[in-house]
Amino acid sequence: MTDNPKNPRARRSWIIAATLVGVVAVFAGAKALVFAHGGGGWHGGPMSAEMLSDRIERGVKYVLLDTDATAEQRQQVTAILESAATDVHALVDQHHEAHKQIHEILSAPTIDRARLETLRAEQMGLADQASKRVVTALADAAEVLTPAQRAALIASAEKHRWHPGMH
Repeated sequence: MTDNPKNPRARRSWIIAATLVGVVAVFAGAKALVFAHGGGGWHGGPMSAEMLSDRIERGVKYVLLDTDATAEQRQQVTAILESAATDVHALVDQHHEAHKQIHEILSAPTIDRARLETLRAEQMGLADQASKRVVTALADAAEVLTPAQRAALIASAEKHRWHPGMH
């Protein structure tokens, strides 16, 4: 099989590779956000920046194990994911503030539906912003790897049957 984009098998391999890299990036980002948000430290406490960095570094090393990625490539992918996790985590304070406002609205004598809708729309905007950042990180991380390495990543995923939400 060649890497000719007109070859259906090659095109399918590219799509599968991009999808897998995307899933890995999304889950790494989501896990990073959960951990940074307070779900991954000891006894459920917040994860420090150092702990988050270590978690991402170990995850990248594990995921790229079968790809023959160089140390430089692993460092680049790690830096990309750490940057994305930092950017997404920056949105957490806004999310917390919205929760407080929702509690205020729901505990008021009269429910302010317009304010609730405004908060909902703002939260959807935050989710969209986070999603765009994760997709950008996905594309950046994928460009660090060669086509052969992305294919090896797909093969490893299939071998280990990585599925979203399953461990």
